[in-house]
Amino acid sequence: MRLLAEFVRRPRKVWLRRFSFQVHLWAGLILTLYLVAIGLTGSVLVFRDELESWAGLNPWRYIQTTGAAAEPAAVLRSVRGAYPQARVVSLAAPAKSNPVYVAVLRARGRYFGQIRIAIHPVSAQILGRMPNRLPRNWNWLNTVRNFHETLLLGRVGREANGVLAGCLLLLNLTGIVIWWPGIARWTRALRVDLARGWRRVNFDLHRAAGFWTLGIVSLWGISGIYFGWSGEVRRFVNRISPLVSSAPPAIRAVPRPEALQADIGVMLSEAARLDPGTSLRTILFPSGSSAPLEISMQRAGTRGAEFADTLYFDPWDGRCLGIWKYGVNQSLGDWFVWSQIPLHFGTFWGLGVKILWAALGLSLPLLALTGVLMFWNRALRRKWKRAHRA
Repeated sequence: MRLLAEFVRRPRKVWLRRFSFQVHLWAGLILTLYLVAIGLTGSVLVFRDELESWAGLNPWRYIQTTGAAAEPAAVLRSVRGAYPQARVVSLAAPAKSNPVYVAVLRARGRYFGQIRIAIHPVSAQILGRMPNRLPRNWNWLNTVRNFHETLLLGRVGREANGVLAGCLLLLNLTGIVIWWPGIARWTRALRVDLARGWRRVNFDLHRAAGFWTLGIVSLWGISGIYFGWSGEVRRFVNRISPLVSSAPPAIRAVPRPEALQADIGVMLSEAARLDPGTSLRTILFPSGSSAPLEISMQRAGTRGAEFADTLYFDPWDGRCLGIWKYGVNQSLGDWFVWSQIPLHFGTFWGLGVKILWAALGLSLPLLALTGVLMFWNRALRRKWKRAHRA
């Protein structure tokens, strides 16, 4: 209690603050380049869908249609008629961000990679093949994505990213200890006094930006740890709060090779009846003899897989084998695991949130560079002057 009382009134005299300062200083200097790079790449990737569209990956993004939408069964007949030697892997329904049907195909009998086919949402006519890769002059976007996710090192880089995200969380924890100026002056640490000299403005900017972005940057640190070490994090969370609905159920169908597959239209009607208030998002066809057919239904007013229900059907007799309502969380652990993707990417709530997330992502380079300038002003500048005189 005495330590806490002393920290509240005169934090500079407490050993915890001095220790936190050293950890924060040297960890920040070591991670400067990483923080600059990860912040800049993250801000760019917030607008990845728009950039990929501009690059030509979705030439039908702005197609205008009138009339009733084509039934998925009619779309599948059109696709199978145009590509009789290919197997349909999935079919995505039109959405606000992509107004056409998109079918993913794979050749029967030999592997040549998946192709994506765009289908008109009203006439069910084949519009053409959608590019799987960015044009050569847009390859930088793939590099940005790979760096942000794996540091260009594959699985090892993803795990290293998780460790570095933990270091970012450590910077935040030590930073909030250093930030506290005492009960009598804490409001001054919330703003930047532009009337002072540039060194003081730099200090105020680092301190104020660190405080106002503490919450979101901490969330990014936690989600970065989760993405790098998801299995370990899930097991740890499960010990504290059991994970109930955050993982898909293990559902298998009884293989019947001699039977005919059930009618897709009947299964879609049953999915709409069992999951009212939703609309078709995707159909994932069985990848093996015992795999179920999966129908993903988007909840009203939402977008993305984090707000969709998955219904599993027996492909032979059309029975519904189970429903997985992802995002309808039943425990604190489910909420934690489910929230990592929406909170990290910020792409689920419209353009305004995207702009906000991109701006907040730039706080990492800002904090890193202002921190280096503070170190120069307090330590290196004097040494440089003495060396220059000598």
